[in-house]
Amino acid sequence: MNKLWFIAFFIWAGTTGCAGLKPSATSTNGNYTEDLTAYLPPPITDTLANNPSNATTPATQPAMPGIGNKLDSVLTLANEYRVARNKTVAGLTIQLYSGLDRNEAKNQQFKAIRYFPEAQPKLIFDQPNYKVRMGSFYTSLEAYPEFKKVQEKFPKAILVPARIKLMVK
Repeated sequence: MNKLWFIAFFIWAGTTGCAGLKPSATSTNGNYTEDLTAYLPPPITDTLANNPSNATTPATQPAMPGIGNKLDSVLTLANEYRVARNKTVAGLTIQLYSGLDRNEAKNQQFKAIRYFPEAQPKLIFDQPNYKVRMGSFYTSLEAYPEFKKVQEKFPKAILVPARIKLMVK
């Protein structure tokens, strides 16, 4: 008897469970279309625009007069700074020295100036290390010939990734 109720339940569930659903997909002339409007959320209504009590205070007026112009000038200045700061690309530079001793870093910088005056070696303090770097290269192919020349005078020199300024003409 229990088996009969069990079978009857599955027959009833199978026939009525899907009866309320409408087919959402249609195929005409081989083109597949699907109507999903039944699953969209209800539209959002703007309660502030429909409320007549807010009609006297327009939303476009700033709370403090003159603040709009000041804010625009600050935002413009911040945007110019961001654009100027981001005119760099990933590249390579040659690092001649990295260590804790400032005097040694200065000596290495002077030695590099003596051998490669056109390269303009820079002393960088990246806490707690002093670094002497020279050259700005976009690719390793561009950096390698100069790196080999430098390695003759500075055997511990290495190529390191760095942000280099774009040369805009």
